[in-house]
Amino acid sequence: MVDLQPILESLTKSDRPKLGFVLRAPNRIFQAGQKLGVFSGSFNPPTVAHVRMCEHAQRQLGLHEILLLLAIVNVDKTQFDFSLQERAEMMLAVAQERSDWSVALCSHGRFVEKAKAVVEAYPEGTEVWFIVGHDTLVRIFEPRFYSDMPMHQALEHFFGLARLAVFPRGSADEKAVREFLSRDEVRPFADKIAILPSEPSLLWVSSTLVRQKLKRGETVTELVPPSVLKYLKPPKSAASKNCDGR
Repeated sequence: MVDLQPILESLTKSDRPKLGFVLRAPNRIFQAGQKLGVFSGSFNPPTVAHVRMCEHAQRQLGLHEILLLLAIVNVDKTQFDFSLQERAEMMLAVAQERSDWSVALCSHGRFVEKAKAVVEAYPEGTEVWFIVGHDTLVRIFEPRFYSDMPMHQALEHFFGLARLAVFPRGSADEKAVREFLSRDEVRPFADKIAILPSEPSLLWVSSTLVRQKLKRGETVTELVPPSVLKYLKPPKSAASKNCDGR
């Protein structure tokens, strides 16, 4: 079991956005100018959709490394069926199967804050791509997450640090994503947002579906990576709080 306590102590004491690495890609020496793909989510639990979105983005964008990122605070959710420790262990199990994937916790929950933490942790000149689904794209542009600053100002800061690679998800196909990019508040940043094709079989795979099936005692073998299966059991009735999520 990985000891998260030193990482959590460091992050909770930090006023500025900060990363705490659980795993650094063992075969990677990241160099300035290279491309980093960041997948930030709750991993509650990790699914095959999470993994394949990262793999597809890595191939299509030529990403040199994938960073699985879990924030210890969340601006949207407060309850999770799997604890922070359990989710970090599952993320680690997935990443350890690959030589160019890393795992980190983040002190802050908003994407603009995550981008600041990532940029500070990697060499200057790193091209940062956050890998998201359509649902997360929509949340990034919701004013309720920017009560302490103008949303446009926060988004300008975020897109000055990173780009978005968006996958259609659920009922939102590529056309729906393009229509969203044409909205007045989104259009100024559309050139920093790439739409990547999604596998039809993954459109409806989600952590929520996995948890629902677990609660019903149904198999989830096709929905999660094999390395994650051993961690799964019917979720606790008392959900863990103080964690990040998607």
